[in-house]
Order: sequence, then C-alpha cells, then structure tokens
Amino acid sequence: MFRDYTRTPPVERRLSCVALDAITPEGRTELVKKYVAKEKMESGESVKRGGPVGFDKPLVGELDRFLLRCQGRVALRETNPMARKQSLSARGNALYELTVGRFRAWLVKHKKDRITTGETDGSLLEAYFEDFAAEDSRRGNETIKRSSATIGMEHRNLRVCFRFIDGLRPQRFRDFQRELAPLLKPSGNEAGDPKAFKPGELAAFMKSALEREAPGRKASVKRVNRHGKNGEHKRNETFRQTVMQLPATPVSRLFLLLALTGARLGEILNLKWEDCDLQRGRITIRAQKTGRIRIVPLVGAPEGDISPGLVKLLAHWKQDAGTRHYVLPHADLPAPAFPKSGWQLANGNAERIGPQMLRQNFTSYAASLGIPPAVAALWQGHAAAVAEHYYRAQVLDRHQGKNLEQAMGFGSILNGMLETPEKRSHRSVT
Repeated sequence: MFRDYTRTPPVERRLSCVALDAITPEGRTELVKKYVAKEKMESGESVKRGGPVGFDKPLVGELDRFLLRCQGRVALRETNPMARKQSLSARGNALYELTVGRFRAWLVKHKKDRITTGETDGSLLEAYFEDFAAEDSRRGNETIKRSSATIGMEHRNLRVCFRFIDGLRPQRFRDFQRELAPLLKPSGNEAGDPKAFKPGELAAFMKSALEREAPGRKASVKRVNRHGKNGEHKRNETFRQTVMQLPATPVSRLFLLLALTGARLGEILNLKWEDCDLQRGRITIRAQKTGRIRIVPLVGAPEGDISPGLVKLLAHWKQDAGTRHYVLPHADLPAPAFPKSGWQLANGNAERIGPQMLRQNFTSYAASLGIPPAVAALWQGHAAAVAEHYYRAQVLDRHQGKNLEQAMGFGSILNGMLETPEKRSHRSVT
C-alpha cells in the first residue's frame, strides 16, 4: 500500500506484489523501497507546487477541455463584442479545432490516446511534428508538401493549447518549460522573405479568377470511355461542359480588396457596407486580431489618392448588393467565406500568391510611391517596425502611375469590371 500524490486529492492505493513480479522476500523488499522513494518524491513535488499534482490526467481529455474553453470564448465574443482579450473569433476557434483535432486523431491512430499528461514528453511531440511535415497536403487537385508557414502555424496553435493545459491546477505536465515548450516554438524564418509581385503576376491571377467566374463558362473535362466489346476498346475523350458551381464569395473581388487595401483576410471577409464611406472614399476596418478600429483612405489622404478606381467599383457593387450587409457576396452562406479551392485554382501554375503575401505587396508598392512604411503600417494595423523589416520588399518592376492600382497594373482590369454586361458584349462584337 502506498499514497498516490498524483491523484486529486491524494489516495491510498494497494498493489499486488505478485502482479509486479516481486515473489521472493528480496524482491518484495526492493519493491517497497522503490514505492517509498516514489511516495517521497511525489509528496515533495506536491508540497513544492502548493498541492497535489495532476500527472494522471488523460491527455486527450485535456485537449477536449481546451476546445470546450475555446467554444466558450467564441460565445463570449457574440455576447460582448468589446471583450476582445477574453473572447475568441469563430475563425480562430476553427483553426484551433483543426489543429487540435488533427493531433488528437494522430494520438488515436498510433494508439497513444490513453497517455497521461505526466507521460507526455518531448519525444511524443517530435514524432507528431515529423509525421505532420512528411505528410502530403492538397492544393486543389495538386498534391504538395506542407510549407514552413503551415508547419509553423501547427506549432503555434498547439503551443496555445499546451500552455492552457499547463496553466491548469493541479499541475498537469512534469516539466513544461524545459521539455515541451522548446518543441512547440515555431522556427524564426517560417514566413520567408517579404514578397512584392510584378504587375504581370497580379494581373494573371485576376484574369484567371475572372475567367473562372464568367457566366456560362465551359471547362474541358477528360474521361475514359470504357464502352466496347469486352471492354477492350478504351479511349480518352475530351469534351467541354458548363461549370455550374461557383464559390459563394468571388475570388476576384476578394483578391482586389486585399491587394488595394493591405487588410487582413478576416477583415475583408467581415467588411460591411456600413463601414464604407463612398462619398469620402474611406473604409473602416474593425480588426479582429487587435480589436482596434482604423480607417483606410482610398482617396483624399495627404499622401495622395491610393485607389480611386476601387471607390468607383465599390459604388458599382453596392448598386447590385440589395439588402446584403456584407461587401462581398456570400450566396446562401450566412457570411462571406474564403474560397480556398477557387483561390488555389486561380494561382494555376504561377508562383503562389496568398492573402498574407498581399499585405507585404501593399507595403512594398506603397513605399515605391513614396508613402512611408509607418503610414502604410497605420493603414494596415500593425507596428511600423513590422512594415519596415518584415513586409517591405524592393519593387523593381511596376507600372508608371500615381496610385496603387496603376502601379500594380489593375487600371484596365478595374475599367473592365465597371462595364455593364451589355457594354462589354457590344465592345467584344465591335
């Protein structure tokens, strides 16, 4: 019999010496010494930590506890939008659910779902991150390897989860700071160097997105015709069929707003018409990350008009918006959503352009027009040091012009999007 200090509260436990292979008197003596030492060590840890320890808690149960806590924080955001620090956005919760759910499934797959928090060590996390990095991912119909940014995001999300568990009392992990925390730290160079895209690259993305969103667009489809005698006559057939399904949120509109405002993805998805002052050419961004409100002056800034064409396009979109509150369409969805597959298809075989990279692109093009990085940072909602050291890239190729849309090569694209279908049809005929 011994006192188990890993339980809350400590309990008396009785073990069979025979079950522990202590059959001889010498074996029983050694076993007693072992458990006396164990009891003293755990008792000392309990006193040092101000109470019992919780090393016997199932790890999967603590992961579920974290997800339940995240759901409560999302509900708090809905109840009190001003409680930014204590609450959590629905998008942030979805990311935590994806990461923690993936880790939990890995534990089950490798029969480690019964492991306790006291048994959780660095080798467990190392094995998981190695498998995660080696596993193939998907980008549309293409199989790809996970990028360093994706791997870094996995580290960050799990770090938040494990920090939450480590903060529970009684203490769950034996030595979180020394053994687990270093493995959960993302690598410092995961984001890579800042990127400024050439006007041709930006225009190619927009052209691809617009072509895919064209009404009545037909796509080439390949299939194998297996009809024939005994199935021996097989031949590939290519035919064109009308694309019936389109993303609820158009990729082209999302891409244009991200590129010409430098805002975050979630901020543009949640942008509403009430936040657009089209008369003065300003949009109000309600940042989910920082909880602050900032204004992006598309026209009328002391630094000059950065995107007057976008103001006209927004007015054009508003005429067709009807009673929709959000700037971006969202079909039958309750709110705009990131069209991941459509975005990946618009990238095609060109260099991958992501929403976060467009923030870097905005800072870089603004600097090429003479706008200080500190001003661009004010519009984008981050520190000036971030804009200068992590976002700004050298722009060697850009179009001549006095504003961002001209420099990025969006002038003719904006004019085409402002045309009515009748005018566009007439111009194509003539």
